[in-house]
Amino acid sequence: MSLKDSIRHFIIMQVMERPARRKGMVGLTKKLELAGKRLKDKFSKLEASESRQKTLRHIIAIERWGQSRLKVALGEALKEDENHSYKPDAATSWADLQALFAQTRAETLSIAKELTNSAINPLTTVKHNQFGPISLLAWLRYLEVHASLEARRHTR
Repeated sequence: MSLKDSIRHFIIMQVMERPARRKGMVGLTKKLELAGKRLKDKFSKLEASESRQKTLRHIIAIERWGQSRLKVALGEALKEDENHSYKPDAATSWADLQALFAQTRAETLSIAKELTNSAINPLTTVKHNQFGPISLLAWLRYLEVHASLEARRHTR
């Protein structure tokens, strides 16, 4: 393992894997649900802007892309793709993007519950384009953290 790979592995363990393992599937699913409600409320109080719409389109794209990776553990083939193909159209209205976010998060929660109720080991890994193989637990943490950070940074 190269030094770069060792450093990346260390950071992923500290920031993603260990906190996710402490929460477990049920805890991460609850956290995703609560964060989704907070974000939905936050978005509903904001007026439309090009920047906010761009950010919400990105959040939705990453979440959909992450769903496709989580579904690999449920038997779907891994698509070697990026999040761009999951992004809603640029002409999608602010109101429609908010509804689409809520629907997308509900789908993520459904997948998380399906994984929780299955015999699949939550430490099963699925490839992340930047981080390499990460556990299903880390995927759920990634989706929650990513959406929350993006919303905080770009939707003031």
